Amino acid sequence: MRRVIMGVAALATLAVPVGIATVTLAPAAGATVSLTCAKLSGSELGSVTVKKCSVPKADKSTYKSLVAANATALATGGTLTWSSSGAHVTVGSPVLSSAPPGACPSKDTAEVATGTVTVGDGVVTHNGDTFKTTVCIAKSGKLKNAKGTVVDL
Repeated sequence: MRRVIMGVAALATLAVPVGIATVTLAPAAGATVSLTCAKLSGSELGSVTVKKCSVPKADKSTYKSLVAANATALATGGTLTWSSSGAHVTVGSPVLSSAPPGACPSKDTAEVATGTVTVGDGVVTHNGDTFKTTVCIAKSGKLKNAKGTVVDL
């Protein structure tokens, strides 16, 4: 269950605004990343927020943070909403792999989630973009991206 939730959290962090999820096994060769976000936070049983994204200065107020209302729903792909504009980003089901040793505190579960944006907002994310993130899940259920990592969308 923790692995599924981790994928959801990871997805949220890639958690890019998304619409309806389409299951994908892995990103297409040569897929690109349109957006990098520095902070992922949330909980396994609650919402997930992605902040500090590298959007153009003119768009900062419109694309301030991405929110997924339910972390568990992201494990199989799902939708994130830009808090300021209400635009959506949908990501497909992530492929999960083990994170390198030391990526997260020793008592946390650490995983890398990789997938594809299936519906981008068209401004800062695009259909076919790759998303990738390394997520740490504390025993308390708290989620965050691994130290020194970002969420790519």
